[in-house]
Amino acid sequence: MAAIKELAAEVDRAELVAAVEQAAAMAASRTSGRKLEARLDTGKGVFSFFSRKRVAVEVLDPETEVALDAVPEGARPGDLVAVPEDFGTAPRSAARAAREVLHSRLRGARLLSRASRYRKRIGKLETGTVVRREGRDLIVDLGPVEARLSAAEQSRHEVFNPGDVVRASVRAVEREEPPVILSRIAPDVVSGVMERETPAIRRGEVEVRKVARLPGVRAKAAVAAGSRMVDPVAACLGPRGSTIRAVTRELRGEQVDVIRWSECVEDFARNALRPARVLQVEPWTPDGATGGRGRGRRRKPGLLVTVSAAELPRALGKRGQNVRLASELLGMPIEVVAEGQAPRQRRGRERVRRSRRGRPPGRRTFRQRAPAGGRSAKTPRGGRNRGGRDN
Repeated sequence: MAAIKELAAEVDRAELVAAVEQAAAMAASRTSGRKLEARLDTGKGVFSFFSRKRVAVEVLDPETEVALDAVPEGARPGDLVAVPEDFGTAPRSAARAAREVLHSRLRGARLLSRASRYRKRIGKLETGTVVRREGRDLIVDLGPVEARLSAAEQSRHEVFNPGDVVRASVRAVEREEPPVILSRIAPDVVSGVMERETPAIRRGEVEVRKVARLPGVRAKAAVAAGSRMVDPVAACLGPRGSTIRAVTRELRGEQVDVIRWSECVEDFARNALRPARVLQVEPWTPDGATGGRGRGRRRKPGLLVTVSAAELPRALGKRGQNVRLASELLGMPIEVVAEGQAPRQRRGRERVRRSRRGRPPGRRTFRQRAPAGGRSAKTPRGGRNRGGRDN
């Protein structure tokens, strides 16, 4: 019991007792040849062993059944009850196996205990050093524990090698080794780097409300200030853009647009689509009764944004990145049109009509058969006519 008290300082006591009971049950089961369970009386330091048996009126198999009169009152036939079992000492082989199980369980408990502090830091930025590779995954040393940065949580625009310093957000804490799971592509990485580089955010004067990003390419961060005397966008950009340039360097060249948060959806949409200048913002639901998978599902209402013809490429962005990130920030679809143009309509019905016809309009998908004695329009010169004789 003195060893348990000593280990309880670094491992949860309940987890420690469960590990000791599991090891003792394993040794007893190997020795007796039956499946036994163990319970430890922490006050006396004494083990008690028992097996699980089914209550029966007539015992046919004593190894799995127990008579009704030999169990405590209240048990009924068919119930599974704990029956005390006598156990002496275990041979060395069984004790050695139990010791290995105990050490393995304690090692996992120690790791989980050290990693428990990171449960409160899920979504927060952590700094570590890459120590090795396991396939495409990276193992990062955080100090108290090691963490895993899987290939799925890495940006394809970044490459880290052993010895590099990496900053990533904590995505989860699991019971496997290593217990801490990191992410380099989560939006929390952008907000964490901005907090690290921006004094106004660390002081609580400015808050990063929401982040939308295409990892390694571009991101948009919506910020708000607690006081009207503070300009949140200017505070995040820094003098001559020095602060946001430091954020971009940490994100390996990812461009970060800082916009002002607004409770008004129209104003927030105008800010989110910058640097394009918006002429008009209005609620909009695409024509067509349904959308998405299956029939009967209504399309999500969004916003119709009108810009000038010259501002249309800037509003859409390269490969639609600008409008895609703005839509993610607002949580609704955005349709951008040039002034004087109608919004793009859904083309699902046209696709259905084409599929029913079996071919797109204006194209032949099969060879036209010529009448007997004639030449098909698709028959090459000097070839044979399938519908008639040779000419």
